[in-house]
Amino acid sequence: MDRCVVLVDAGYLLGAAASLLAGEPARSRISVDHATLIQGLRERAEAETERPLLRIYWFDGAPDRVPQPEHRRLRVMPRVTVRLGALTRSDGRWAQKGVDAAMHAELTELARNRACSDIVLVTGDGDLLPGLMSAKEHGVAVHLWAVQAADGDYNQSEDLVAEADERRVLDRAWITGAVRAKELPGPCAPTTEPRPEIAAILAAPLPETAAAAAAAAAAESPGTRNG
Repeated sequence: MDRCVVLVDAGYLLGAAASLLAGEPARSRISVDHATLIQGLRERAEAETERPLLRIYWFDGAPDRVPQPEHRRLRVMPRVTVRLGALTRSDGRWAQKGVDAAMHAELTELARNRACSDIVLVTGDGDLLPGLMSAKEHGVAVHLWAVQAADGDYNQSEDLVAEADERRVLDRAWITGAVRAKELPGPCAPTTEPRPEIAAILAAPLPETAAAAAAAAAAESPGTRNG
């Protein structure tokens, strides 16, 4: 079928966008306009493959695979299917489980069933290499998209890059059409003025300063001068 499909690894896409825009891969550091992002992915995929879109698959992790608010927004959008893996926390870090396997299964099924002629992969994970190669063997053109790396280097598996039929980079200008870095909290608010009695204590001279001032005043008085 002369149609294109987009498979998005949300952990890669949004983590790399956070690194690019906020300097760290934490998704909490960015805000995402998902409607604009999905529309941008659709338009770019159709333009670069010269094929109409069949569907965008959005692969992400969620605690206990329970859809989060962003997933509920995404799955009611036209031509979008959400696939959720587990999201677990270990050693203070969140990790996705089952997302790569789900992407691999979808990729190979689409190619085996000849559901499309072109597949766009938005991922950096080398675990998808067997699925990519299987899709190519079934006559599907595989387009690999990267998010511009913050340090100017690759943020994708080199094997994926080498095996893809086409490779494109979603640069900063494209990413900022739908993603923004959140501003860090500003400086602390100024403290309030102290109560009057506290202000009087703070304004009073130190004891040694007061003693020195009294001695100097006594030395200057007429009764203490010689002759």
